[in-house]
Amino acid sequence: MTRLVRIGTFSAMTRLSVKALRLYDEVGLLRPAKVDPSSGYRLYALTQAGQAETIRRLRALDMPIEDIKRVLAASPAQVPGLLEAHRPRLRVERDRHDHMLDAITRMIDNEERLMDYTITVETLPSQTVASLRRRTDLAGVGVTIAEGFGTLVGAMTMAGRQPVAAPFLVFHDVIDADNAGDVEICIPVGAGAALAGPAGVRRVDAVTAAVTTHRGRHDEIAPAYHALTAWFTEQGYEVGGPPRETYLNDPAVTAEADLLTQVAWPMA
Repeated sequence: MTRLVRIGTFSAMTRLSVKALRLYDEVGLLRPAKVDPSSGYRLYALTQAGQAETIRRLRALDMPIEDIKRVLAASPAQVPGLLEAHRPRLRVERDRHDHMLDAITRMIDNEERLMDYTITVETLPSQTVASLRRRTDLAGVGVTIAEGFGTLVGAMTMAGRQPVAAPFLVFHDVIDADNAGDVEICIPVGAGAALAGPAGVRRVDAVTAAVTTHRGRHDEIAPAYHALTAWFTEQGYEVGGPPRETYLNDPAVTAEADLLTQVAWPMA
């Protein structure tokens, strides 16, 4: 007879959190061997520990859940190729971390960099936007945003609509190493648009905001937020809503050092 254990015990055995195990059940990555019909308790077989360890290690390498599913379903001959396909992502992430460490070094050596931002008070006009709201964590935010913009562009193309202004994000929550949150992906489309699929169309109200512009890589944008926070404190204003990032030029044709991102934080 296969021995079954409750989710808490299985969590301790496999070093996967109960929250992670519940998620993996919901998305079909690691189903419990049995669910007690009277209590709803998830029960796991001890023989599932090996699969859980594979999942834990691949997630530690930031492999997406759908890719892990493919690895687990693959034949032994297919697995090396699937793992090798993930290697370029690891190199990109390593290079990103190296660049961030270099940026932190420069910031520590030259702290006045935080004071380079000019802050103005502007009224951002109301706009009709194609909109998609997604919940994500820090590790997945880049992919979530890229996929969201892809979905919106696809829906707009199907509807024969073109952007009428620069795309932007609204960060409804703080997304950091410890917290997931909601981000809204927006492309201005003008009045009268109707889109199919998951994309929606809504009206964004006009708002008065403290505004600054960041030049350079997006993963170095934190000082812009620091400057805005300091400005709010110094001027005695209160934050009146979630911040917005508007992308003023196209990363596909613009050097990273020349990318421009407008950061706008509504004022109460």
